Amino acid sequence: MSTSWIYLSPHFDDVALSCGGLVWEQTQLGEPVSVWTICAGDPPEGPLSLIAESLHERWQTGREAPAHRREEDLVSCKAMGASTRHFTVPDCIYRRSEGGNLPLYASDEAIMGPLHPLEALLVDRVRDELAGWLRQGAEVVCPLAIRGHVDHRLVRLAAEKLDRALWYYADYPYVLDQAEDLNVLDETGWKTHVFPISASGLAAWQEAVAAYASQISTFWPDLETMRDAISTYCKESGGVRLWRAP
Repeated sequence: MSTSWIYLSPHFDDVALSCGGLVWEQTQLGEPVSVWTICAGDPPEGPLSLIAESLHERWQTGREAPAHRREEDLVSCKAMGASTRHFTVPDCIYRRSEGGNLPLYASDEAIMGPLHPLEALLVDRVRDELAGWLRQGAEVVCPLAIRGHVDHRLVRLAAEKLDRALWYYADYPYVLDQAEDLNVLDETGWKTHVFPISASGLAAWQEAVAAYASQISTFWPDLETMRDAISTYCKESGGVRLWRAP
C-alpha cells in the first residue's frame, strides 16, 4: 500500500518553494500527496492595513489577492502532481483585533515575531480542523518555522498539538541565512533524511515555484534567477531534506 503524504503550507507557495521536487518525486512513485494551505482565506470586509495594501500593490492583485493566489496554487500543485486543500484562516496581514479595527500584524517586525496573545485560540482551531481531515497512517510534513514568520509558527504549533509523529521541512528561502537553526537540530538529536531529486524533479520544482507569478518579486528579480537559486539549493542540499524530532 502506498504511503500518503500531507504537506502543511502556511501560505500558498511555501511547500513548492521548500520541497517541490520531493513532492513530485513522491507522486511519480504513486504515493498520494496533498498540499494543505492553512492561511488561504479571504480578507475581512473593511479597510486593510498599510502593509496589506503595499503587498497587494507589489503583487498587482488588489484585494482579490487570496483568490488570485488560490488559482496560482492549483497550477503549482498540478505541476507537482499533488492535490490541494485550502483552509479559511486569513493571512496574518489581514487579521485584526477582536473589535475588527486594529491589525494584529502591522509591520515586518510583527510578522516575523510571535503570535499575538489574542490568537492563542486560533492555534487550537487550526489543530482541530487538521485533526478533522487527517486520516490514520498519513505522513504529515510541517514547516520548521525558520526565521519565525508568524503564520509558519501558527502551523507548526497547531501540527505539534496533533499528538502524532511529524516530518519537518526547512522554510526556503528563509533557511539560506539561518543555517544555525539547522545546526541546532543536529546538535539536539534530530534525524535528517535526504531525498535525492532527479533532473525531472528539479524541473518540476522550478515549474511549481514559477506558477506563483505574483510572488516571484518577493525573492527574485526574474524567473531565471529563481530557477538558478532553486537549482543551487537542491545541489547544495543533496536534494530535499526532512527532519524528525528526537
